[in-house]
Amino acid sequence: MNLAASIRQPALHGHRWLSVVAASALINTSYGTLSYSFSVLVTRSAMGGDLGTGAVALGFSVALLVSGIAAIAAGAIADVFGCRRLLAAGSVLGAISLGLLSLCNEPWQAILVMAFVMGPAMAATFYEPIYVLMNRWFTAEERPRAYGVLTLLSGISISIFTPLTRLLVDALEWQGAVAVLGAILLTVGLTVAALLPEGDLPASAATASKRLRSLGRDLLDGLHHTTGAFWAFSIAFFVGTAAFSGFSFHMISQLETRGFNEGAVAAAIGVTGLVSLPLRLGLPVLSARVSGSTLLAGCLVILAGSSVLASLTVSWWQVWLYVGVFGAVFGAVYPLRALAGSERFAGPYFGRLLGIQALLVAFGRAAGPLLIAVIGTDRAGYELGFRIAGAVLALSAIAGWVALRSMPRSDA
Repeated sequence: MNLAASIRQPALHGHRWLSVVAASALINTSYGTLSYSFSVLVTRSAMGGDLGTGAVALGFSVALLVSGIAAIAAGAIADVFGCRRLLAAGSVLGAISLGLLSLCNEPWQAILVMAFVMGPAMAATFYEPIYVLMNRWFTAEERPRAYGVLTLLSGISISIFTPLTRLLVDALEWQGAVAVLGAILLTVGLTVAALLPEGDLPASAATASKRLRSLGRDLLDGLHHTTGAFWAFSIAFFVGTAAFSGFSFHMISQLETRGFNEGAVAAAIGVTGLVSLPLRLGLPVLSARVSGSTLLAGCLVILAGSSVLASLTVSWWQVWLYVGVFGAVFGAVYPLRALAGSERFAGPYFGRLLGIQALLVAFGRAAGPLLIAVIGTDRAGYELGFRIAGAVLALSAIAGWVALRSMPRSDA
């Protein structure tokens, strides 16, 4: 470690838990504005009514797909050059995308904006850059508790932004709503990026230009450090993500087709974030005693049950049962995926491996909403789609658990 790094380390050590709090504020905001808000915007009473439910689902799916492709480069940039500039640039780009979206009058315009502006912003502001930072801030022994705290503090995004988006749409129409969401993302994103410590980078500023020229080689290095078990786990999680993303994205719209009031549904789904808080902290912390692979598989099986339950919902007590079952575990899935990965392939290539995996995850998140929409967005179509999603989730849980258990543990 060089002299500058040794001077920075005590300050980083003293403020890293405050940094986790700041990081969680950005995670809450980026997911809330660029993801959870669209479960409201896709409905026929919002953007879906003007541009078409299928068009909004397609645009969101393509945005997630582009974010996965961009995540490979984002992971390498985070490893080599750091995360603060990446987070700031992503926040600006995300705000621009929402501002442009508010001006769209045709479905093709919204699809293009979501794909080529919002997609890269997702890659730069979602969990992956924060995970890379946290691997620099905390030792392997400290990470379970740190991931648990981050996951806990990031758990209120759906509780804030789902009902907030519904209120903004009712007050300002969907165009005004997305413009306000863009302003929120810009403010929070730039503030947090300015406050976060970078940690110890593998490349110094003096060698940054050389490493930029070798970015393609860095990406290939990440591919060279993958294994068959890594790919088996990543593919299983990709399939499970498609099922999970599909039914959760269409949850509010699905309940509308069953006659439930859209405002009340948005408020109820928002409660899932509060329900998720205990296990957001508890499950990552528990991974110090129970492997992350086992906990992740259990969460996916429970989500499978919640998808089937949603397909049967006809009264409010069933809605609240779904809120309890789904809400208990959904927020821990992505952090547990990263934590289970850190148990097996942590090290200097962790960001690149996460980026590769994030590409598959993004493919899954992109495919899910679109596949559910293709199956059908009326009551019968949603019922079939949600049940298929449940079966797929259960199978992916088993396959992913087997793959991870076959990998040796990492001491990094």
